[in-house]
Amino acid sequence: MGGGRFEDGDGRRPWWVPWWFRPPPRPRGAEGWAAWAIGLLALVWLLRLCWRLSVEHWHVSLPVLAVAAFAADRYWRALWAAEQERRERIASYSLTFAEMEGMHWRDFELAVMHLLRRDGIEAEHTGRAGDFSGDVVGRDPALDERWMVQVKHYGPNKRVNSHDVQKVAGAAWPIYQARLKLVVTTSDYTRDARTFSGKAGIHLIDKPALIRWATDGVHLHDVLDIEPGARYETAG
Repeated sequence: MGGGRFEDGDGRRPWWVPWWFRPPPRPRGAEGWAAWAIGLLALVWLLRLCWRLSVEHWHVSLPVLAVAAFAADRYWRALWAAEQERRERIASYSLTFAEMEGMHWRDFELAVMHLLRRDGIEAEHTGRAGDFSGDVVGRDPALDERWMVQVKHYGPNKRVNSHDVQKVAGAAWPIYQARLKLVVTTSDYTRDARTFSGKAGIHLIDKPALIRWATDGVHLHDVLDIEPGARYETAG
């Protein structure tokens, strides 16, 4: 984020800054500042050229400007609508990481259930003895599929290992008929766990992703980068 220059008070990027925008890095040393100066001069020259051409060929530039203004208006309206939805999700249900970290593990399972429900998933808490690693299960109407969720309330010094995610892969379809598999932790994952999850199609939420989901109000689909029209095959 370029040193946080485009972040607001709570550490998030303002809604009006597009997700794809990355500010240039701060220059270092004389060579860096010289490159910045050359780039600035080139930008000024380009803007002057565009202005001159737009005045000379106003019959072309005016329609182009009108189309660009319309597209920009629609784009910023979409950003604002997404921001309003995010704020509504926060108002509906949100948790700070400190709150989640201080929970009993069973309360954290219930919190994950409520977060899923907040995002429109018909989730139920199934965590109990003999649950075959399925702590929360629910149908996702937007994806027309079922989720099986394993929840791991770990401290910062303990990571979810490969054995944990392998159990999720083995139980999701045979036990819960769930094609969507998710593991949520307050900590992190071992390298082997991430490697296996990537191959088995298991979605992972670690501490940074959990903060985006539970605290920042980002929808689960966006946290996991899932397209609403995605379709999933049954695990073999």
